[in-house]
Amino acid sequence: MSRRIVAQLNIRSAFARERVREVARRTGMTATEIIEDALRGYVPAAEPRAIGSLVRRGPLLVFPAGRKRKISFSEAEAALEDVRNRMP
Repeated sequence: MSRRIVAQLNIRSAFARERVREVARRTGMTATEIIEDALRGYVPAAEPRAIGSLVRRGPLLVFPAGRKRKISFSEAEAALEDVRNRMP
């Protein structure tokens, strides 16, 4: 007699677990159907696009990972001080 292989997903987030239960109760769907439906609708954020030598990470522009040039502490402090002096 062969065993049936059953895939499992362990949800450790209390919020996610409670939310799935709540939606399952209201819709009559199983937890698996809710998670599958949510994952089908999930569209990951687009890859950050390059802006000159910088990359947008949310509201910030940063150097891409792996860039050779390092910014020294004094350069960072000077840039911050420059910004502080421009603010009203």
